[in-house]
Amino acid sequence: MSVPSALAALAGAIDSLQLADWPDLSDDEILAAELAVEVQRRRLASIDHALVAELEVRSVAAQHLLRGTPHLLAELLHLDLGEARARVRAAADLGPRTTVTGGPLEPVHPATAAAQADGTISERHATVITRAVHGLPRSLDPDVVDAAERTLADHAQHLAPSELGRVAERLAAHLDPDGTLTDDRDRDRRRDLTIGRQGADGMSPVHGLLTPECRTLLDAALTALARPSAEGDAPDPRSAGQRNHDALAALCTQLLADGSLPSNRGLPATVLITMTLDQLEGAAGEADAGTVAAHTAPRRRPPNPDGATARTATGVDLPLPDALRMAARAHPVLAVFDRGGQPMFVGRGTRLATPALRLAVIARDRGCTRPGCGAPPAWCEVHHLVEWRAGGATDITNLALVCPFDHHLITDTGYTVRLGASGRIEWIPPGYLDPARTPRTNPLHHPPDLTRHDPASTAGVRAA
Repeated sequence: MSVPSALAALAGAIDSLQLADWPDLSDDEILAAELAVEVQRRRLASIDHALVAELEVRSVAAQHLLRGTPHLLAELLHLDLGEARARVRAAADLGPRTTVTGGPLEPVHPATAAAQADGTISERHATVITRAVHGLPRSLDPDVVDAAERTLADHAQHLAPSELGRVAERLAAHLDPDGTLTDDRDRDRRRDLTIGRQGADGMSPVHGLLTPECRTLLDAALTALARPSAEGDAPDPRSAGQRNHDALAALCTQLLADGSLPSNRGLPATVLITMTLDQLEGAAGEADAGTVAAHTAPRRRPPNPDGATARTATGVDLPLPDALRMAARAHPVLAVFDRGGQPMFVGRGTRLATPALRLAVIARDRGCTRPGCGAPPAWCEVHHLVEWRAGGATDITNLALVCPFDHHLITDTGYTVRLGASGRIEWIPPGYLDPARTPRTNPLHHPPDLTRHDPASTAGVRAA
């Protein structure tokens, strides 16, 4: 049976099952059906691995001038880039391979791939196994690593993924009980520091693994800055964790103040805080802001659409009292914009945008303008809608914020970007992704846009 015929048969079988009379089945038949469906669901992953591996071999992403197969999958299937990358990694570990001459090779983890193809283990099982095997010391004998993979694949057929994870931990401890096989390569491979998303209360989780060198340097800084302080006879009320937190904030403040940090996309390293005039008046009081607003503001303030937080160039929501307190210091930059949310026109006759013009573009776009992208301004470049070499002016009506990951979509893959009548930047995808070439905007950085009923304002939005 040809591939198109097999896909048609698969779709037909699913259509039939969707119309099945499940209430007519006995309890045992329902249980058997649930098991059968799960087995086929698991087997489909092996087909996806083969397809992704073929996309990699053929370099299909390069034909469309995309950075790689993850970006192709993200565009084609409307996936988060993280999920697309995970699929490509899974295909590299569990999909078919070929030699340089085109001959077949078994997967990197053959036992796991075979179990998944049989439907006896799930994608989550496979992820636990591949992560566990990749986490083993590089100095272990390859035969020992292969045996560990087979052992975990066997256990996966009878355990839940969480239980399998505990087995993997025990196996790793058994193979390297004293940690003597771990070397600098393993530590460098595992180093990580991740700051999570802000919660509803504005707090951000931090987790990661520090190398011994980084831990030593951080300890030295915290020892000096996090020592307990006291006022009079009262002891320091802060816990050790709170003192470490305050010490880290002090360390960053000192680094920003001394001017030793490198510039970022044409702007000096600084804390850039943007807020509207209404926010400033609401935080500081009408009397304090009256002088600033006297020539532009009506006496009655409209409701503030942006909430009670300012926004930084790194995409952090900052409570207004904190923003004003930080703005009173020497190094942060506070930018206040009018009630329409649009900065005044700024232009120049050269290609590169001035820092003032970059601030204006940041205030308008607030992040990458590509639909679904949550990259904050600090990660973005300023793009000319009409290229400079084609006569495009360097002014705010011809500029847009675009992150480096998406910038190449404009220059290489056929996306068209323009300033829409609403004042938002519109993206028009190439025909192979959207034959209708529907303009789309990105409401992620403009929450009021999410309540609009204009399909172009939310089309293409994915979790960022």
